[in-house]
Amino acid sequence: MRKMSEMPYHIGLQVKIYPSDLQKHLIAVNDGAKRAVYNHLVACGNERYRLGKAAGMVPVYRERIDYLDSVSHTVNRIKNALPFLYGKEVDEQAIANAVKNYRTAWKNQKEQHRGVPTFKKKGSEQSYQTNAHYYLNSRKELTSNVRFEDAHHVTLPKLGRIRFDGSPKLVGALLDRTADTRIGTTTIRRDAVGEYWASFSIASEEPFYGPLQKTGSRQGIDLNLLELVNDSDGGAAPNRRFYQSAQEVLSKAQHKLSRMGERAKKENRSLASSKNYQKQRKKTAFLHRKVQRQRKDYLHVLSKREVENQDLIAAEDLRVTNMKKNHKLAKAVSDAGWRTFLTMLQYKGALYSKTVVLVPPNYTTQTCSVCGYVMKGEEHLTLKTREWECPNCHTIHHRDTNAAKNILVRGIALLKEQGILL
Repeated sequence: MRKMSEMPYHIGLQVKIYPSDLQKHLIAVNDGAKRAVYNHLVACGNERYRLGKAAGMVPVYRERIDYLDSVSHTVNRIKNALPFLYGKEVDEQAIANAVKNYRTAWKNQKEQHRGVPTFKKKGSEQSYQTNAHYYLNSRKELTSNVRFEDAHHVTLPKLGRIRFDGSPKLVGALLDRTADTRIGTTTIRRDAVGEYWASFSIASEEPFYGPLQKTGSRQGIDLNLLELVNDSDGGAAPNRRFYQSAQEVLSKAQHKLSRMGERAKKENRSLASSKNYQKQRKKTAFLHRKVQRQRKDYLHVLSKREVENQDLIAAEDLRVTNMKKNHKLAKAVSDAGWRTFLTMLQYKGALYSKTVVLVPPNYTTQTCSVCGYVMKGEEHLTLKTREWECPNCHTIHHRDTNAAKNILVRGIALLKEQGILL
Protein backbone atom coordinates (compact mmCIF):
# COMPACT_ATOMS: atom_id res chain seq x y z
CA MET A 1 0.00 0.00 0.00
CA ARG A 2 1.32 3.42 -0.97
CA LYS A 3 1.98 6.05 1.66
CA MET A 4 -0.08 9.24 1.81
CA SER A 5 2.95 11.29 0.82
CA GLU A 6 3.45 9.16 -2.31
CA MET A 7 -0.01 9.92 -3.68
CA PRO A 8 -0.08 12.78 -6.20
CA TYR A 9 -3.28 14.56 -5.16
CA HIS A 10 -4.17 15.94 -1.72
CA ILE A 11 -7.08 17.88 -0.26
CA GLY A 12 -8.29 19.02 3.16
CA LEU A 13 -11.85 18.69 4.44
CA GLN A 14 -13.38 20.24 7.56
CA VAL A 15 -16.84 19.37 8.90
CA LYS A 16 -18.79 20.30 11.99
CA ILE A 17 -19.42 17.33 14.30
CA TYR A 18 -22.05 16.81 16.99
CA PRO A 19 -20.57 14.57 19.70
CA SER A 20 -22.53 13.07 22.57
CA ASP A 21 -21.64 13.85 26.19
CA LEU A 22 -19.47 10.72 26.34
CA GLN A 23 -17.70 11.67 23.12
CA LYS A 24 -17.11 15.21 24.45
CA HIS A 25 -15.52 13.63 27.52
CA LEU A 26 -13.24 11.49 25.32
CA ILE A 27 -12.19 14.55 23.31
CA ALA A 28 -11.30 16.37 26.54
CA VAL A 29 -9.33 13.33 27.79
CA ASN A 30 -7.26 13.07 24.60
CA ASP A 31 -6.66 16.81 24.53
CA GLY A 32 -5.32 16.54 28.08
CA ALA A 33 -3.17 13.53 27.16
CA LYS A 34 -1.68 15.38 24.19
CA ARG A 35 -0.91 18.41 26.31
CA ALA A 36 0.60 16.28 29.11
CA VAL A 37 2.94 14.51 26.68
CA TYR A 38 4.05 17.76 25.05
CA ASN A 39 4.67 19.45 28.41
CA HIS A 40 6.54 16.36 29.64
CA LEU A 41 8.90 16.62 26.67
CA VAL A 42 9.34 20.37 27.20
CA ALA A 43 10.13 19.82 30.91
CA CYS A 44 12.66 17.08 30.11
CA GLY A 45 14.29 19.26 27.47
CA ASN A 46 14.54 22.28 29.78
CA GLU A 47 16.08 20.24 32.61
CA ARG A 48 18.45 18.50 30.21
CA TYR A 49 19.65 21.90 28.98
CA ARG A 50 20.23 23.23 32.53
CA LEU A 51 22.10 20.15 33.69
CA GLY A 52 24.13 19.88 30.50
CA LYS A 53 26.06 23.05 31.36
CA ALA A 54 27.61 21.42 34.44
CA ALA A 55 27.45 17.75 33.49
CA GLY A 56 31.22 17.58 33.01
CA MET A 57 31.87 18.73 36.56
CA VAL A 58 29.08 16.89 38.39
CA PRO A 59 28.84 13.17 37.44
CA VAL A 60 25.38 12.75 38.98
CA TYR A 61 24.07 15.28 36.49
CA ARG A 62 25.16 12.97 33.68
CA GLU A 63 23.10 10.17 35.20
CA ARG A 64 20.07 12.45 35.43
CA ILE A 65 20.48 13.48 31.78
CA ASP A 66 20.61 9.81 30.75
CA TYR A 67 17.40 9.21 32.69
CA LEU A 68 15.66 12.18 31.03
CA ASP A 69 16.70 10.82 27.63
CA SER A 70 15.27 7.42 28.52
CA VAL A 71 11.82 8.75 29.51
CA SER A 72 11.46 10.99 26.46
CA HIS A 73 12.93 8.85 23.68
CA THR A 74 10.00 6.69 22.54
CA VAL A 75 6.22 6.61 22.98
CA ASN A 76 6.37 3.51 25.20
CA ARG A 77 8.93 5.10 27.55
CA ILE A 78 6.84 8.27 27.75
CA LYS A 79 3.82 6.15 28.68
CA ASN A 80 5.86 4.46 31.40
CA ALA A 81 6.71 7.89 32.81
CA LEU A 82 3.04 8.97 32.58
CA PRO A 83 1.09 5.78 33.49
CA PHE A 84 -2.36 7.36 32.98
CA LEU A 85 -1.64 7.28 29.24
CA TYR A 86 -2.32 3.52 29.35
CA GLY A 87 -6.01 4.27 29.97
CA LYS A 88 -8.51 2.80 27.51
CA GLU A 89 -9.89 6.25 26.73
CA VAL A 90 -6.56 7.57 25.43
CA ASP A 91 -5.87 7.40 21.70
CA GLU A 92 -2.28 6.24 21.20
CA GLN A 93 -2.07 8.21 17.95
CA ALA A 94 -2.73 11.42 19.92
CA ILE A 95 0.40 10.64 21.96
CA ALA A 96 2.48 9.85 18.87
CA ASN A 97 1.38 13.07 17.16
CA ALA A 98 2.21 15.12 20.27
CA VAL A 99 5.76 13.71 20.16
CA LYS A 100 5.94 14.45 16.43
CA ASN A 101 4.74 18.04 16.95
CA TYR A 102 7.36 18.60 19.66
CA ARG A 103 10.16 17.41 17.38
CA THR A 104 8.77 19.50 14.53
CA ALA A 105 8.83 22.54 16.81
CA TRP A 106 12.54 22.02 17.45
CA LYS A 107 13.16 21.51 13.74
CA ASN A 108 11.42 24.81 12.97
CA GLN A 109 13.46 26.50 15.68
CA LYS A 110 16.74 25.33 14.15
CA GLU A 111 15.81 25.93 10.51
CA GLN A 112 13.52 28.98 10.75
CA HIS A 113 14.40 30.43 14.19
CA ARG A 114 10.79 30.31 15.40
CA GLY A 115 11.65 30.00 19.10
CA VAL A 116 11.97 27.02 21.42
CA PRO A 117 8.97 24.83 22.38
CA THR A 118 7.14 26.11 25.48
CA PHE A 119 4.56 24.70 27.87
CA LYS A 120 0.97 24.50 26.63
CA LYS A 121 -1.74 25.80 28.97
CA LYS A 122 -5.23 24.42 29.36
CA GLY A 123 -7.74 26.76 27.79
CA SER A 124 -11.24 26.95 26.36
CA GLU A 125 -10.09 25.31 23.12
CA GLN A 126 -9.38 21.59 22.80
CA SER A 127 -7.73 19.64 20.00
CA TYR A 128 -5.77 16.52 19.23
CA GLN A 129 -4.63 14.60 16.15
CA THR A 130 -5.17 10.98 15.23
CA ASN A 131 -4.29 8.88 12.20
CA ALA A 132 -6.26 6.45 10.09
CA HIS A 133 -5.15 2.81 10.18
CA TYR A 134 -6.10 0.53 7.27
CA TYR A 135 -6.80 -3.19 7.66
CA LEU A 136 -8.71 -6.07 6.07
CA ASN A 137 -12.13 -6.67 7.62
CA SER A 138 -13.94 -10.01 7.95
CA ARG A 139 -15.01 -9.80 4.30
CA LYS A 140 -11.37 -9.29 3.19
CA GLU A 141 -12.14 -5.68 2.27
CA LEU A 142 -9.73 -2.84 2.95
CA THR A 143 -11.24 -0.56 5.57
CA SER A 144 -10.11 2.04 8.07
CA ASN A 145 -10.84 3.16 11.63
CA VAL A 146 -11.45 6.65 10.12
CA ARG A 147 -14.15 6.44 7.48
CA PHE A 148 -17.29 8.15 6.23
CA GLU A 149 -20.28 5.87 6.78
CA ASP A 150 -22.63 8.07 4.76
CA ALA A 151 -23.18 11.76 3.96
CA HIS A 152 -23.89 12.59 7.63
CA HIS A 153 -21.93 10.10 9.77
CA VAL A 154 -18.23 9.41 10.26
CA THR A 155 -16.38 6.85 12.38
CA LEU A 156 -13.39 8.07 14.41
CA PRO A 157 -10.93 6.20 16.69
CA LYS A 158 -12.11 5.98 20.33
CA LEU A 159 -15.11 8.22 19.54
CA GLY A 160 -16.92 5.74 17.30
CA ARG A 161 -19.80 6.79 15.05
CA ILE A 162 -20.52 10.51 15.16
CA ARG A 163 -22.85 12.78 13.22
CA PHE A 164 -21.43 15.63 11.12
CA ASP A 165 -22.66 18.41 8.87
CA GLY A 166 -20.97 20.24 6.02
CA SER A 167 -19.52 19.82 2.50
CA PRO A 168 -22.28 17.46 1.22
CA LYS A 169 -21.06 17.59 -2.41
CA LEU A 170 -17.45 16.77 -1.54
CA VAL A 171 -18.37 14.03 0.93
CA GLY A 172 -20.78 12.53 -1.60
CA ALA A 173 -18.05 12.59 -4.24
CA LEU A 174 -15.64 10.85 -1.84
CA LEU A 175 -18.17 8.10 -1.14
CA ASP A 176 -18.69 7.52 -4.88
CA ARG A 177 -15.00 7.53 -5.85
CA THR A 178 -13.56 4.35 -7.34
CA ALA A 179 -9.94 5.53 -7.32
CA ASP A 180 -7.66 4.69 -4.41
CA THR A 181 -8.47 7.39 -1.83
CA ARG A 182 -7.12 7.46 1.72
CA ILE A 183 -7.58 9.54 4.85
CA GLY A 184 -4.42 10.47 6.73
CA THR A 185 -4.14 12.78 9.74
CA THR A 186 -7.44 13.76 11.37
CA THR A 187 -7.74 16.68 13.79
CA ILE A 188 -10.62 16.79 16.28
CA ARG A 189 -11.12 20.25 17.75
CA ARG A 190 -13.39 22.25 20.04
CA ASP A 191 -13.22 25.97 19.33
CA ALA A 192 -13.53 28.84 21.79
CA VAL A 193 -17.26 29.12 21.09
CA GLY A 194 -17.78 25.50 22.19
CA GLU A 195 -18.49 23.95 18.78
CA TYR A 196 -16.74 20.80 17.60
CA TRP A 197 -14.98 20.24 14.27
CA ALA A 198 -13.13 17.46 12.48
CA SER A 199 -10.50 18.15 9.81
CA PHE A 200 -9.31 15.41 7.44
CA SER A 201 -6.23 15.16 5.25
CA ILE A 202 -7.22 13.17 2.16
CA ALA A 203 -5.02 11.82 -0.64
CA SER A 204 -5.92 10.08 -3.89
CA GLU A 205 -4.43 8.60 -7.04
CA GLU A 206 -6.76 10.71 -9.19
CA PRO A 207 -7.48 14.48 -9.05
CA PHE A 208 -10.39 15.67 -6.95
CA TYR A 209 -11.32 18.40 -9.42
CA GLY A 210 -11.03 18.59 -13.17
CA PRO A 211 -8.78 21.25 -14.74
CA LEU A 212 -10.32 24.63 -15.49
CA GLN A 213 -10.50 25.95 -19.02
CA LYS A 214 -7.30 27.65 -20.17
CA THR A 215 -7.61 31.39 -20.70
CA GLY A 216 -4.12 32.16 -22.05
CA SER A 217 -3.81 35.00 -19.54
CA ARG A 218 -0.91 35.77 -17.21
CA GLN A 219 -0.99 38.17 -14.33
CA GLY A 220 1.22 39.53 -11.57
CA ILE A 221 -0.35 40.68 -8.31
CA ASP A 222 0.95 43.07 -5.68
CA LEU A 223 -0.37 42.88 -2.12
CA ASN A 224 -0.72 46.07 -0.14
CA LEU A 225 -2.82 47.72 2.55
CA LEU A 226 -4.66 50.40 0.59
CA GLU A 227 -5.99 47.93 -1.99
CA LEU A 228 -5.65 44.31 -0.98
CA VAL A 229 -4.65 43.25 -4.51
CA ASN A 230 -3.33 45.31 -7.44
CA ASP A 231 -2.73 43.37 -10.64
CA SER A 232 -0.47 43.98 -13.63
CA ASP A 233 -3.49 44.83 -15.83
CA GLY A 234 -4.40 47.80 -13.65
CA GLY A 235 -7.22 46.11 -11.73
CA ALA A 236 -7.64 46.17 -7.97
CA ALA A 237 -9.55 44.42 -5.20
CA PRO A 238 -10.42 46.47 -2.11
CA ASN A 239 -9.05 45.77 1.35
CA ARG A 240 -12.25 45.21 3.37
CA ARG A 241 -10.57 45.61 6.82
CA PHE A 242 -12.98 43.31 8.65
CA TYR A 243 -11.26 43.58 12.03
CA GLN A 244 -11.09 47.36 11.85
CA SER A 245 -14.81 47.53 11.02
CA ALA A 246 -15.73 45.39 14.02
CA GLN A 247 -13.10 46.81 16.39
CA GLU A 248 -15.53 48.97 18.39
CA VAL A 249 -17.89 46.05 19.08
CA LEU A 250 -14.97 43.74 19.86
CA SER A 251 -13.41 46.27 22.24
CA LYS A 252 -16.65 46.65 24.20
CA ALA A 253 -17.09 42.88 24.45
CA GLN A 254 -13.47 42.38 25.53
CA HIS A 255 -13.69 45.20 28.09
CA LYS A 256 -16.84 43.69 29.58
CA LEU A 257 -15.13 40.31 29.76
CA SER A 258 -12.14 41.82 31.57
CA ARG A 259 -14.37 43.52 34.15
CA MET A 260 -16.18 40.24 34.83
CA GLY A 261 -12.85 38.47 35.26
CA GLU A 262 -11.58 41.08 37.73
CA ARG A 263 -14.83 40.90 39.71
CA ALA A 264 -14.63 37.11 39.92
CA LYS A 265 -11.05 37.28 41.20
CA LYS A 266 -11.98 39.84 43.88
CA GLU A 267 -14.77 37.54 45.06
CA ASN A 268 -12.39 34.54 45.04
CA ARG A 269 -14.44 32.74 42.39
CA SER A 270 -12.79 30.66 39.69
CA LEU A 271 -13.38 31.80 36.12
CA ALA A 272 -14.39 28.27 35.13
CA SER A 273 -17.30 28.29 37.62
CA SER A 274 -18.42 31.85 36.82
CA LYS A 275 -21.40 31.40 34.48
CA ASN A 276 -21.61 35.07 33.50
CA TYR A 277 -17.91 35.16 32.68
CA GLN A 278 -18.13 32.02 30.54
CA LYS A 279 -21.20 33.38 28.77
CA GLN A 280 -19.42 36.62 27.93
CA ARG A 281 -16.27 34.72 26.91
CA LYS A 282 -18.29 32.75 24.35
CA LYS A 283 -19.89 35.95 23.04
CA THR A 284 -16.46 37.52 22.59
CA ALA A 285 -15.07 34.40 20.93
CA PHE A 286 -18.09 34.34 18.60
CA LEU A 287 -17.39 37.92 17.49
CA HIS A 288 -13.73 37.12 16.81
CA ARG A 289 -14.70 34.01 14.86
CA LYS A 290 -17.19 36.03 12.81
CA VAL A 291 -14.42 38.42 11.74
CA GLN A 292 -12.14 35.49 10.84
CA ARG A 293 -14.87 33.84 8.77
CA GLN A 294 -15.69 37.07 6.93
CA ARG A 295 -12.03 37.57 6.03
CA LYS A 296 -11.57 33.94 5.00
CA ASP A 297 -14.70 33.94 2.83
CA TYR A 298 -13.58 37.12 1.07
CA LEU A 299 -10.11 35.69 0.42
CA HIS A 300 -11.68 32.49 -0.93
CA VAL A 301 -13.71 34.50 -3.43
CA LEU A 302 -10.70 36.55 -4.57
CA SER A 303 -8.34 33.57 -4.89
CA LYS A 304 -10.90 31.48 -6.80
CA ARG A 305 -11.52 34.38 -9.19
CA GLU A 306 -7.80 34.76 -9.86
CA VAL A 307 -7.31 31.05 -10.50
CA GLU A 308 -10.34 30.86 -12.81
CA ASN A 309 -9.28 33.84 -14.95
CA GLN A 310 -5.51 33.30 -15.15
CA ASP A 311 -3.31 30.48 -16.36
CA LEU A 312 -0.24 31.89 -14.61
CA ILE A 313 -0.25 33.96 -11.43
CA ALA A 314 2.89 35.53 -10.02
CA ALA A 315 2.79 36.98 -6.51
CA GLU A 316 5.35 38.36 -4.10
CA ASP A 317 6.50 36.00 -1.36
CA LEU A 318 5.97 38.31 1.60
CA ARG A 319 7.54 37.57 5.00
CA VAL A 320 4.43 38.45 6.96
CA THR A 321 5.91 37.39 10.30
CA ASN A 322 8.73 39.92 9.93
CA MET A 323 6.32 42.65 8.83
CA LYS A 324 4.26 42.14 11.99
CA LYS A 325 7.29 43.17 14.05
CA ASN A 326 6.50 46.74 13.00
CA HIS A 327 3.98 47.61 15.72
CA LYS A 328 2.53 50.46 13.66
CA LEU A 329 1.54 48.08 10.87
CA ALA A 330 1.08 44.76 12.71
CA LYS A 331 -2.68 45.09 13.20
CA ALA A 332 -3.31 46.18 9.61
CA VAL A 333 -1.09 43.41 8.19
CA SER A 334 -2.87 40.75 10.26
CA ASP A 335 -6.27 42.10 9.20
CA ALA A 336 -5.33 41.91 5.51
CA GLY A 337 -4.61 38.15 5.61
CA TRP A 338 -1.84 38.17 2.98
CA ARG A 339 -0.31 34.83 3.89
CA THR A 340 -3.73 33.13 3.93
CA PHE A 341 -4.45 34.56 0.48
CA LEU A 342 -1.12 33.30 -0.92
CA THR A 343 -1.73 29.83 0.54
CA MET A 344 -5.17 29.74 -1.08
CA LEU A 345 -3.71 30.71 -4.44
CA GLN A 346 -1.11 27.95 -4.24
CA TYR A 347 -3.38 25.06 -3.34
CA LYS A 348 -6.20 26.15 -5.66
CA GLY A 349 -3.71 26.48 -8.50
CA ALA A 350 -2.58 22.90 -7.83
CA LEU A 351 -6.20 21.66 -7.64
CA TYR A 352 -7.22 23.23 -10.95
CA SER A 353 -3.96 22.73 -12.88
CA LYS A 354 -2.98 26.41 -12.92
CA THR A 355 0.53 27.77 -12.34
CA VAL A 356 1.16 29.90 -9.23
CA VAL A 357 4.67 31.16 -8.51
CA LEU A 358 5.95 33.26 -5.59
CA VAL A 359 8.89 35.60 -6.20
CA PRO A 360 11.11 37.71 -3.89
CA PRO A 361 9.59 41.16 -3.33
CA ASN A 362 12.92 43.05 -3.35
CA TYR A 363 12.74 46.32 -5.31
CA THR A 364 9.55 45.38 -7.16
CA THR A 365 8.12 48.79 -6.25
CA GLN A 366 11.35 50.74 -6.80
CA THR A 367 12.06 49.33 -10.28
CA CYS A 368 10.66 50.86 -13.47
CA SER A 369 8.76 48.17 -15.35
CA VAL A 370 9.58 49.81 -18.70
CA CYS A 371 13.35 50.44 -18.60
CA GLY A 372 14.45 48.66 -15.41
CA TYR A 373 15.75 51.79 -13.64
CA VAL A 374 15.96 51.30 -9.85
CA MET A 375 15.08 54.15 -7.49
CA LYS A 376 17.82 54.23 -4.86
CA GLY A 377 19.31 56.70 -2.42
CA GLU A 378 17.53 60.03 -2.38
CA GLU A 379 15.20 58.81 -5.16
CA HIS A 380 13.92 55.93 -2.99
CA LEU A 381 10.11 55.87 -2.96
CA THR A 382 8.34 56.20 0.37
CA LEU A 383 5.01 54.67 1.30
CA LYS A 384 3.31 58.03 0.75
CA THR A 385 4.28 58.09 -2.93
CA ARG A 386 1.43 56.58 -4.96
CA GLU A 387 2.47 57.79 -8.45
CA TRP A 388 5.97 58.55 -9.69
CA GLU A 389 7.89 59.38 -12.86
CA CYS A 390 10.91 57.35 -13.91
CA PRO A 391 13.95 59.68 -14.13
CA ASN A 392 15.39 57.57 -16.97
CA CYS A 393 12.51 56.98 -19.41
CA HIS A 394 10.01 59.50 -17.92
CA THR A 395 7.22 56.92 -17.74
CA ILE A 396 4.57 57.77 -15.12
CA HIS A 397 3.78 54.74 -12.94
CA HIS A 398 1.09 53.83 -10.49
CA ARG A 399 3.08 52.47 -7.59
CA ASP A 400 1.30 49.12 -7.08
CA THR A 401 0.49 48.41 -10.75
CA ASN A 402 4.16 48.91 -11.61
CA ALA A 403 5.14 46.50 -8.82
CA ALA A 404 2.68 43.90 -10.15
CA LYS A 405 4.23 44.15 -13.64
CA ASN A 406 7.70 43.57 -12.20
CA ILE A 407 6.41 40.61 -10.18
CA LEU A 408 4.99 39.03 -13.35
CA VAL A 409 8.31 39.43 -15.20
CA ARG A 410 10.20 37.87 -12.28
CA GLY A 411 7.73 35.01 -12.05
CA ILE A 412 8.07 34.16 -15.76
CA ALA A 413 11.86 34.34 -15.52
CA LEU A 414 11.87 32.04 -12.47
CA LEU A 415 9.65 29.47 -14.19
CA LYS A 416 11.92 29.51 -17.25
CA GLU A 417 14.95 28.87 -15.05
CA GLN A 418 13.14 25.90 -13.54
CA GLY A 419 12.22 24.57 -16.98
CA ILE A 420 8.47 24.90 -16.35
CA LEU A 421 8.07 27.53 -19.09
CA LEU A 422 9.89 27.49 -22.39
